[in-house]
Amino acid sequence: MPMRLTKYEQETIILFNESESTAAVYTYNTRLQNTLNSLCQSHPEQATQTGDNGYGGLTYSLPKKWVKIAPPRVLSEAQKKVLEDMNERIRSADNKKQAVSVLFRYRLLFVCVLHPFNKSNQ
Repeated sequence: MPMRLTKYEQETIILFNESESTAAVYTYNTRLQNTLNSLCQSHPEQATQTGDNGYGGLTYSLPKKWVKIAPPRVLSEAQKKVLEDMNERIRSADNKKQAVSVLFRYRLLFVCVLHPFNKSNQ
């Protein structure tokens, strides 16, 4: 009978030190495993799967400069309004061509209102 781990036991560990340029990622998280498998295929010289514990946990090696912690982006009220309006117009579009047209019309607003470096609208 295979060993079953609780959700609490299905952990993700990211390990690196100041001496080496690589990080080890040990995870049970399927979404993260899929992302790391894709990186192993697209960048085989930099990312590799180095272990499989047989219970669903996989270990990977990758450059530690790829490890990032990023908080979610906080949108201003103006940015939220533009996105809500755009999404409503896309949902109400009669066909795909109209939806694409809506996206192109909002391109300028993305640059003016939604661009993360535009501090005047935040």
